[in-house]
Amino acid sequence: MCPPELKQRHIAKTMTSQNHESANPFPSSSSTTTTTPLTTTASRPRKTLQDRKRIPFSIYLTVIVCFLLQFAAGVWNASTLSLWKGSMCTAWETFLHHVYYLGQPPSSTTTPSTQREYAQTVVLAFLTLSVAYVFFLAPLKAGLWTGQRAKRHFVHRYGGLTYMLQYAAAWLEFGSKYNPSSNITHFISINGLVQGISAFVSFKVLPELEDAGYISDKAVLSRNFVHENIFFTLMVYFGSIYYQPSYRAQLQSSTLGRVLEALFVFWPYVLIRIWFPITRFRNAGTTHNGRTKLNQTFYEISTVLIKIFFLWAKYFLGFYINFLVYLDLLSPQQWQFVHGLYLLNAGTVSLAVFLHTMRFKKVLPPKVTMSIYLLQIYLTFVAIPMAYPIFVEHLPLCGLTLAGLLCNMTRSRAVHAMWCGATMLLLCRRDYSQYLGQPIEW
Repeated sequence: MCPPELKQRHIAKTMTSQNHESANPFPSSSSTTTTTPLTTTASRPRKTLQDRKRIPFSIYLTVIVCFLLQFAAGVWNASTLSLWKGSMCTAWETFLHHVYYLGQPPSSTTTPSTQREYAQTVVLAFLTLSVAYVFFLAPLKAGLWTGQRAKRHFVHRYGGLTYMLQYAAAWLEFGSKYNPSSNITHFISINGLVQGISAFVSFKVLPELEDAGYISDKAVLSRNFVHENIFFTLMVYFGSIYYQPSYRAQLQSSTLGRVLEALFVFWPYVLIRIWFPITRFRNAGTTHNGRTKLNQTFYEISTVLIKIFFLWAKYFLGFYINFLVYLDLLSPQQWQFVHGLYLLNAGTVSLAVFLHTMRFKKVLPPKVTMSIYLLQIYLTFVAIPMAYPIFVEHLPLCGLTLAGLLCNMTRSRAVHAMWCGATMLLLCRRDYSQYLGQPIEW
């Protein structure tokens, strides 16, 4: 046995050593004293595959609202399919006409005006073929629709092909024989919703991150971004009904239609947006190894550009245009411009995800797909000179919309809700609406 005095001396020495170790925040590696590890906050547990199979309330809400909008707008009638068929036939005839026209020898165009028209057609054909290569030929060559894996996610893959064919047909009809009563955009928006929901249901293995994974060259797309994109597709769906004259008139003729109109014109980001996840720009690129150092600056600039576009699109392409429609302040010429702007904006929602797919599948280089997306969204800024009268004629309404944008800068949902309520009060009261712009004489 150890003598008592030696035992006490050993205990005192051990305590002194432990006090010295605890006072030293950086103990040496040769120390034999074992330190207790710090307890950390438990991370959020990952969802199991069974949890990911559950359909969230937002999907049910989307489907119910879509059917209510169709019912209130009188979409379910015999003329709906005939209008769509007419638009597709017009697009096909236009395509064949331009192919035949380009097949004619240039020598047959003798007058300066016809020569100029032929040159314009050649340039337009070159641009069209470039777009066709990006969205059709390149994916086709990569086996996106014909490869061995094309049978996987069949609905989503061929639904995307159907979307692009309809979208191309809509532009052909708009550019050749503009029809303000065309409803092809409604079928495009339905197609887009099916695409968004099928992507969310099909790709359960995607990570659920606040970083969208879109503004990067290596990161995988976040499932939260796919889910979030359904909300914006729902807004496009509402526009396809609200910007069609017969649907809008029917929508405004019933109490249910008026409630749905107010919901989407004034309260979409307060009452609908809350049911969908949010991916924030400040989290863009934060995924581990989501961006290469070589392209870091490029994607940081892209993030800023997309953020600017989002504010412009949310308030002036969204709220402001809807306010003009709500107050019936657009002339027929301005309606044509709005329909073109809507068609361009509709493509930025669904085609953006397809561009990411081509980046992920290595069909196109990452910077090319991002550049195409930036070009697409910033074409809406090019349209500002043509939209000049729409803004100048309704400056108080512009100011009201700008106030909403400034409220958005506070990042307070309560402040934004107060702006929505005040705006609804001003525009719904006829004795106040006269100060926000007189109706245009058509």
